[in-house]
Amino acid sequence: MASKTAFALTAWEKPCFGKRRSQKSWCPYPKGVITIYTSYSGQISLINLSVLWCSQPAVRLKSMKKKAIILQSGGSTAVINQSLAGVIYEAKRSKTLSHLYGSRFGILGILKPNWINLLECPPRTLTALGETPSSALGSCRHQLNQRECSQAISTLKRRGVETIFIIGGNDSAQTGLKLARQARVKREKLQVIGIPKTIDNDLPGMDHAPGYGSVARFFAQTVQEAALDTRAIRYSDPVKIIETMGRDSGWITASAALGRKKYEDGPHLLYFPERPFHLSKFLQDVKRVYKRFGFAVIVISETIRDHHGKRIGSPASVVAKDQFGHAYVEGTAQYLCHFLESKMGVRARFDKPGTIQRMAMAYISKVDQKEAFGCGVHAVRLMRRSESGVMVAMKRFSNKPYRIQYDMVSLEQVAGHEKALPANFINRAGNDVTDAFKRYALPLTGPMPHNHVSFV
Repeated sequence: MASKTAFALTAWEKPCFGKRRSQKSWCPYPKGVITIYTSYSGQISLINLSVLWCSQPAVRLKSMKKKAIILQSGGSTAVINQSLAGVIYEAKRSKTLSHLYGSRFGILGILKPNWINLLECPPRTLTALGETPSSALGSCRHQLNQRECSQAISTLKRRGVETIFIIGGNDSAQTGLKLARQARVKREKLQVIGIPKTIDNDLPGMDHAPGYGSVARFFAQTVQEAALDTRAIRYSDPVKIIETMGRDSGWITASAALGRKKYEDGPHLLYFPERPFHLSKFLQDVKRVYKRFGFAVIVISETIRDHHGKRIGSPASVVAKDQFGHAYVEGTAQYLCHFLESKMGVRARFDKPGTIQRMAMAYISKVDQKEAFGCGVHAVRLMRRSESGVMVAMKRFSNKPYRIQYDMVSLEQVAGHEKALPANFINRAGNDVTDAFKRYALPLTGPMPHNHVSFV
């Protein structure tokens, strides 16, 4: 007589089972081998279940699908939603999650639960999501304290969430690291996976970060447009200073040179936070360029500092800071314009794109879009491999043709650390980039527009 015992097998995809009218439970075909998917230590693998007779114990399926939550954190980019779409896509395709929640406004949506189920997104919405700038879930800059960290973990446990995806940069990695460490202390099961995002391109342990290719393309093109304007109006406004974001690294400033075909076109001078800024040398550089071409286009990082470490143009008093201690920057380009006008007696103007540079879809890099989506997909695969306390990382293994592979780096290596613009990417004078930088960055921006025409 056949045993009525039922074996519980974890199945990611429902295998084909036969059903006999004389039995009420599912049972295998009388003979043969059935291949099913199963989860072993979080990894997807194949097993073969040998079946001899229908009198064998019945096989029931027990769903072991997990619940996960994803949030977006920090400053938005043009491709941050591509990573979100990648996670949703891969979660649906692999059928590894019963729920994928989206936390509105970053970690704040976990502290005061404000969630939506992203697996309900139809394909049309998913496509539109990837083409949407800014953070579709909302974002925040909030540094967790000890009490909030425990509160967040308790909330996730209460709702059965075992995995958290955090799309963000350095500060977001700190948030993920705090949650991972606190979960270990409390002996709670929580998988923490970071997905890189920053226009600053300053995340250690990876070739580059999603968001950088698009902001680099933005400045490569808009600086050329500004240079053409300054060239044409040189007898009225011969000096233009363009200020970029980038915190304490010069990656964005460097990208302004990527659209330059000839030195005369501009930008003529670039200044990076990796090198001390000297007003006297700056004045000499500008005078030299102005004398040679009759106009000068200059690109500076918002955080350039003098040899004492003081930010150029910052007031003597302490300026406002965000919750992670980063000071809000004031007036660097404006200060330098006033300085040049007083020393040279010519009109100097400045452009400061501000947050629009982070998410300008008109200048988006198709390479950046594709890679951001791939980072989201890889994050789900890391979840299935039971990785935790890590961030997705892109590693370049070929430049011609350009090829990358998706890997991972520990959150400890990213949190609180910054990757500076390498010395070999800056020329000896400290006011331009080298060909080595162009070889590195141009594959990330995609093809540039054709040459412009000027008769002056």
